Amino acid sequence: MTDLRELQHLFRDAVFEETSDGPALQAFSKLINDSAGLSAAGHLRIYRGAILGTLTRALGNIYPVCKRLLGDQFFDGMARIHARNTPSQSADLANYGGEFGDFIASFEPAATLPYLADVARLEWHWHRAFHAADEAAMDLAALNNVPLADTGRIAFRLPASARLLDSNFPVQKIWQVNQDDWQGDQDVNLDEGDASLIIWRKQYGMRIDELDSQESQLLGAIDNGALFNELSQPDMGLELDTLLPRCYQQGWIAGFTLDA
Repeated sequence: MTDLRELQHLFRDAVFEETSDGPALQAFSKLINDSAGLSAAGHLRIYRGAILGTLTRALGNIYPVCKRLLGDQFFDGMARIHARNTPSQSADLANYGGEFGDFIASFEPAATLPYLADVARLEWHWHRAFHAADEAAMDLAALNNVPLADTGRIAFRLPASARLLDSNFPVQKIWQVNQDDWQGDQDVNLDEGDASLIIWRKQYGMRIDELDSQESQLLGAIDNGALFNELSQPDMGLELDTLLPRCYQQGWIAGFTLDA
């Protein structure tokens, strides 16, 4: 007798295999009954269409700019391929789609749009920032009360909503001109230069802020867990006396802990 785990894996394979009458669908069809008007395989195809359709719509909702750039038909076809290759691992569809940018980067039919993968990564960061938990501002009094001997152990942290993105393309401009309410210049020069961005939510307002090289280096190091002692090393080249206050005032530094 087939156990529950084997049944679940077989059903998953039947839903996500590429061919319409593949071996997994045929095998699982033998385990269920036909109905008066529909074969067992027909029932499974209904499930397959519903599940893949749901995941495709979820990706379209999370990545509207990518969908606009590609057109509905191309995007939906690409999204269905991604859904087959990457089933959801969560019951919450808000958690689905984080690998889509990497998938696009390796998807040969989209190779003529080399910036598309980073646009997708920006949209995913926007989506996750929008759904991130609220948080209070950093306690400056607590920071000022850290003993001098312990300052090297300070580990600053970014806002819970914050995501960093570096791109070789002006992805913020591409994203911006493809918003429904955009009324400015529609032209985007792909040679405008690299982009270093922080995507985050400030209270109830979503933000995409451009970072200069020092800001990007500092926030990247903080995001990777660097302690104050490491940030202040001469070889880092960071002007912390002005850089830290500026990043705090912008809201990009939201708290700290003391490393054990």
